[in-house]
Amino acid sequence: MFPGLDKEAGQQKAYAALSDDVLFDKQWVRVEVPPEDLPGYKSPRVVCARCGEGINFKREVLVHGRTLCRSCAGETYYQPL
Repeated sequence: MFPGLDKEAGQQKAYAALSDDVLFDKQWVRVEVPPEDLPGYKSPRVVCARCGEGINFKREVLVHGRTLCRSCAGETYYQPL
C-alpha cells in the first residue's frame, strides 16, 4: 500500500488510513466468567490439615480423606535445586 516505507511504517499508515469496518469483524458473543475470575471475589477458604496454610479458590487436594495444600500433597510448581 505504501511501497516507499519500511514494513512497520507502512502498516502504521495503513492502519491510520483504513476504517474500523475494514480492519475489524464485529459480532455479539457470550462469555461465561466464573465468580472466582472476577475482581475482588472472596472464595471459601480451607486450611491445610498438614501445614495449616490457608487455601483459596478450591485449590485444595484431598489425599486419603485429608484436605491438603498442593505443596503438602506433593504438587509443587517448582523443583528444588
